[in-house]
Amino acid sequence: MAGPRQPTDLVVLNGRKHLTKAETEARRAADVKAPKPKGKRIKPPAYLPESLHKKFRSLAKQLISIGILAQIDYDCLARYLLAEQAYLAVTEQVNRAIANQAISLLEDLSKTQTRYFNQCSRAAADLGLTISSRCRLVVPKPPEDPADGDPINDMLGRERRHQA
Repeated sequence: MAGPRQPTDLVVLNGRKHLTKAETEARRAADVKAPKPKGKRIKPPAYLPESLHKKFRSLAKQLISIGILAQIDYDCLARYLLAEQAYLAVTEQVNRAIANQAISLLEDLSKTQTRYFNQCSRAAADLGLTISSRCRLVVPKPPEDPADGDPINDMLGRERRHQA
């Protein structure tokens, strides 16, 4: 089974697939690239509560600075914040139920908590807010060739790599 389509630059840098110049250009032309947000003002969606606007702008600035977020992704970020808010509210209810030893409420609350946690986790992964999702977004750097070409340094460098 084939994996998900990767950006052309990533395929070229991995070096596992050898593309001709024509194939590379055709793939690059077909790659989807979302435009960066226009202007400096980041405007949260209208349905996002006022209490979440500051966090929205803060996360949006960080994601834009690393090149992940485009203006078309604002709704995804807003849904993440709403899911996180709902998860935190239910978690607070769960903690109160535990403190009050209301065992009968815990089953329903924990199911709801799990549902909101899953929503929050999926949205975070889509936005690159988790460690593993950011690792998948990073394009690897090509291996560096030794600049001096000294055969002794080349040999020592290879030996060190094999020992590690």
